[in-house]
Amino acid sequence: MNIKSEYTDIPDNDTDKLIEVLGLTNNINEAGYILPDGSLLHLDRSNCIKRKNHLDILKLLPEFLSKNESILDTDMIKFMAKEQLVRFSIEGTVHTAAQPTSKQLRKIYKVLAYRSNPFEITLSNAVGMTLAQHTVSGPSMSVLVNVFKEYAEEGHFSEDEFCVEEDEQNFKLRFRPAMEVVGRINKKSKIIKMQPLFEKAMPLFMKLAKQSNNAQ
Repeated sequence: MNIKSEYTDIPDNDTDKLIEVLGLTNNINEAGYILPDGSLLHLDRSNCIKRKNHLDILKLLPEFLSKNESILDTDMIKFMAKEQLVRFSIEGTVHTAAQPTSKQLRKIYKVLAYRSNPFEITLSNAVGMTLAQHTVSGPSMSVLVNVFKEYAEEGHFSEDEFCVEEDEQNFKLRFRPAMEVVGRINKKSKIIKMQPLFEKAMPLFMKLAKQSNNAQ
């Protein structure tokens, strides 16, 4: 059954390609992502043979087909931010990588407002840093608006996602989910170099580096 959407029949971006392959659904039990227009991407989640998990959709796209390494959660989150998708599971998960559109927010409210089971809402940024986590049950629209206001106040990151390592010359900030070094502090010059997308984590890096230094 075709479901009306704002997207055209000719795929010209990754979201259109996914719709062409997977289709849309009105059944929230089958949905895996909420698209910017509020429609639901069909992941066939009740079919134990055909169902897709949230990472599986990346394997349908050309840029990931040739990727030899494993696809990480951070790859999925970067894709969510680029395409402005909200990861969703009726079992109790809402995960955003950017400020939801007004239509996505209305869809989240419509789904969550009259359900008694708790939902965990996770806010990430485009590189996969966790900004906040909230558990809600039957939230009002005003509660949801306040939850997502944290995007405007971005700057609080989960310390559990970072660790400081060091060698003879540098303190290094490692972002665990992506398994990569994203910042360095030269021990002698005190010059700090950060990957551009992680610059807002600099205060956290300085704090962790100081703790590491004091522990020696």
